Amino acid sequence: MANTQSGYIPPVGFYFSVHILEEGAGPSSATDASFQEVSGISVAMETEQIEEGGDNRFTHRIPGRTKYDNLVLKRGLLIRSSGLVKWCEKMLNGNLSQQIVPKTIKVSLLDANTDGKGALMTWVFVSAYPVKWEISSFDATKDELVVDSITFTYSYFDRQESPSAAHFPTS
Repeated sequence: MANTQSGYIPPVGFYFSVHILEEGAGPSSATDASFQEVSGISVAMETEQIEEGGDNRFTHRIPGRTKYDNLVLKRGLLIRSSGLVKWCEKMLNGNLSQQIVPKTIKVSLLDANTDGKGALMTWVFVSAYPVKWEISSFDATKDELVVDSITFTYSYFDRQESPSAAHFPTS
């Protein structure tokens, strides 16, 4: 819902980009991958309950660890192998003695007013690697695209606001 006093209109969720970078490498090493859906950008703090002794009315909740959901990227199935596909195959089809090769995934919400030249906000997922790769079902009764769904785990994410988003009100 728009803030009518300031004229603020929330950004659209269909204009975004995904870049996959080698750990510690610069932007020139990025794999630009097109996806139709990004989900799982979520963080929650776990809490521990401690019951007060002698008084049954009180339960104290203390903060615990921070938990991040898995990041899920979906796109139409690519027939030819890409760098992303080869990395996923290596991680998921390898044996346990094989070293995990994490990457950084950047998801940027783009500014529709700048033709994609500016990001309003970027989420940087650190030490990400694939943990699940799924192809949608084949169903002769439906007229749908075959969808590639890749699930990543990661250590944490950072949210970075773009300087171009500074003109938007905060309240």
